Amino acid sequence: MSQQPGVVGASNPAGMAAPAGSGAPVTPAPETPPDVMLEPSAGGGSSEGQGSAGAADEGSAGAPNGTPPAAEEPPPTDEPPPTDEPPTTDEPPVISGPVTLYLAGDSIVQTYVDTASERDQAGWGQMLGAFLSADIRVDNRAIGGRTARRFIDEGRLDDLSVDLSPGDYLLVQFGTNDSNRTATYTIGDDVIPYFLEPGTDFKTYLTRYVDAARTRGATPLLVTPTPRNSAYCTGGNGTGAHAQAMRELGQALGVGVVDLNAATVAHLIAICPAPTPEDFFLLRADGSVDGTHFQENGARFLASFVARGLAGAAPELASAISDAARR
Repeated sequence: MSQQPGVVGASNPAGMAAPAGSGAPVTPAPETPPDVMLEPSAGGGSSEGQGSAGAADEGSAGAPNGTPPAAEEPPPTDEPPPTDEPPTTDEPPVISGPVTLYLAGDSIVQTYVDTASERDQAGWGQMLGAFLSADIRVDNRAIGGRTARRFIDEGRLDDLSVDLSPGDYLLVQFGTNDSNRTATYTIGDDVIPYFLEPGTDFKTYLTRYVDAARTRGATPLLVTPTPRNSAYCTGGNGTGAHAQAMRELGQALGVGVVDLNAATVAHLIAICPAPTPEDFFLLRADGSVDGTHFQENGARFLASFVARGLAGAAPELASAISDAARR
């Protein structure tokens, strides 16, 4: 047991010299090590070589002023402190059981008649299932010529909402027709413009899809619109404003966003110049290129971009994405 400060080196506990003639040798106190600080005695002098009636080893009953000695601290341990928090894991969440991905959108997403030709017009919605596991079902409700508003005006969102169940997903892509400043459609006697201002009206109508999904216990996901073929090499992005509005809305509402716009722009820049013959965008019957829609190869690429984006927008779906989508 170590000695307390104030009694270091005290070989004569009584603090008195031996009586003259006793023959008892006087043993000098050893020098105090330089790293030991000596506490002053009650009289203000050094306690070196002095005893005290109250001086005692650690743990004795004669501690100064009658205060009990401090309790010993417990030895250090590597064990974490107890907590009421649930255990955490680095493993991503996974889906349990079959789920359905419902698609709401326009001609970029729509399912078309498939023939033996590889040049058929196609939407990414009809290709998406090939990049997902068998327990993911795709129900594609997209239809050409629709905007975020027109799809609602025609009652299509109401019809889709009835079929949503807890655990399902609703993927929503608009923006291609919503950016058209000249086209109109008619509902009853009302002539309604296609164009929706991206920062206001477009967000307002998209919010209704989010609300519809959440009301039914489903998860909404926003998919940004594809660019047109002006994106080859230059990165031109005619739907960019509506894509950005979807990103902003997703951030504001806590909704996952599959950024198909950014992925497609990057791809079209990377494969510059445009392939000859064109095998990504749709070829019309006269051989000219439709710079908005897609043939099967292009739609297949888009579907792989969407599947890959699902892993980020909804991590619990990551395990359901096929390896083909990750290439």
